[in-house]
Amino acid sequence: MSETVAVADMNGDGRLDIISGENWFEQGPPEAGVGPRFVKHKFRDLSYTFDYLEDLSDLAIDVNHDGYPDIVSCSYWSKPLTWWENPGKSGGAWREHLIESGSPVEFVFLVDILNTGQPLQLLPQFGKREFPLTWYELAERGAPDPWRRHEISPRSYGHGIGAGDVNGDGRTDIITPQGWFEAPPDPRKGAWTFHPEFELGATGFIYTEDVNGDGLPDLITSLAHDYGIFWYEQTKDARGDRVWKKHLIDNSWSQAHALTLVDLNGDGRREVVTGKRYYAHDHDPGANEPLGVYWYERIMADGAVQWKRHVLDYSTRTGGGMQIAVVDIDGDGDQDIVVAGKSGLFLFENLASQR
Repeated sequence: MSETVAVADMNGDGRLDIISGENWFEQGPPEAGVGPRFVKHKFRDLSYTFDYLEDLSDLAIDVNHDGYPDIVSCSYWSKPLTWWENPGKSGGAWREHLIESGSPVEFVFLVDILNTGQPLQLLPQFGKREFPLTWYELAERGAPDPWRRHEISPRSYGHGIGAGDVNGDGRTDIITPQGWFEAPPDPRKGAWTFHPEFELGATGFIYTEDVNGDGLPDLITSLAHDYGIFWYEQTKDARGDRVWKKHLIDNSWSQAHALTLVDLNGDGRREVVTGKRYYAHDHDPGANEPLGVYWYERIMADGAVQWKRHVLDYSTRTGGGMQIAVVDIDGDGDQDIVVAGKSGLFLFENLASQR
C-alpha cells in the first residue's frame, strides 16, 4: 500500500478527490445520511523496492497550466523526483516527466519561497549529502521546462526539511536539521546565509510557528525514526543572538514521520496532526508498538504552553505514513483528516458541523 496522500479536484466536477500511490479516488455526489463515497481509478504503475512502494510524496499542482491538477511524486530509488501529467478531459494515459535524478528524495513539499501567499514551489529533502540543496520554481505556461532550478547550497543537510520565516523579516527561509538558510531579498538571486544554530536529528517537515505568542517564530517538528515530537522556542541571549530551547510535546510513541499543522478546532491556533508510521524502518525504536493517529491541541495556561493529546485512532490499522492531508473534503465546513500507510488509506470524517 502507498504511504502518500494528497487531496484535489482531479476531474473538475467540484468535489475533492484523494490521490494515493497508483490510484486516485473519485468522490461521488453527496447523499443524505451517508459519508463521502469514492471510486478508485488506477492511473499509473509503481514499483516496490525493499518492501517500499516507490512513492514517498504526492503533491497535487497544475504543472502545465491546463486547469487540471497534475501529481508531483518522489522516490528514494529509480526516479527520485517526477511529475505525472493529468490527461484531463481526453481521458488518455498519464505521462511521467522527470524533474530531478541526481539524488534520492525522501519527501517533497509545496512551499511559498516567493512569498506570494501561494505554496507553488517544490522543496525536496535530498538523501545524498553531497547533492545541492535546491528548490524548484513553477515556470509560466509554454516554458520549455516547467520547473526552474534554484540551488542555495552545494550540499544537503540531513533527514528533514522545512520552510518558514525564522527571523521575522517577512521572507520564507529554508530550514534543515542542522541549521537554517536566511532568504535574500530576492530568493531567486543572491546568497542564502546559513545559520548553524541547532541539531534537530532525523526529522520530518520542520514548521515555523509562534507557539508561545511572544512574537518570535519557533519551530515544530518530530523525529521520523525515533521517539519524540518537539517544539523549539526561539529566545535571545544578552547579546541579542538567537538561542533555541527544546520542549517536549510527546515521546510516548515513535516514528511520527508525517506532521501537519492546521487549525482544527477554530481557536485561531494551529494544532499538530500526526501519526505513527508503520515500519518506517523495521529496526526503528518502537517499530513493533501499536499504530495511532493523534492531534495535539495547544493550550495557553498561566503564560505556559501545554499540549493536550486527542486520540483519533489507536492500535488498529491506521497510522501516519509519509503524508497527512487535512482538508474539508466533504464541504460541510469542518476539517477532515486523510492518512495513508502500508496498512491502508483512511478518511477521518469530522462530524463537528453536524452537532
